[in-house]
Amino acid sequence: MAGRQRRRVEWSVRAARDVLAIDSYLSAENPKAAVEVVRYLLERAERLSRFPFLGPAPGAGRPRKLVLTRYPYNIHYRVTATKVRIARVLHQARRQP
Repeated sequence: MAGRQRRRVEWSVRAARDVLAIDSYLSAENPKAAVEVVRYLLERAERLSRFPFLGPAPGAGRPRKLVLTRYPYNIHYRVTATKVRIARVLHQARRQP
């Protein structure tokens, strides 16, 4: 869409660690699956640069949550005028922030 501003995707240290932990956990059983899942997570996060309001805002002061369907993970993030900051990447069975 013309005029739509892309936002820069920025990862918190915690979110980056989440993805590394997911990769490590999955790699122990199936390295190929780990690569596929991590690639999917990174692609979905990058998509937020173009469509930052995909995930609903749960309430004031709380991060948005993009619920993924191919793999059971959620991406928690905040949107500013210039960036999307990924706060956490968590398995859907885990307690969410």
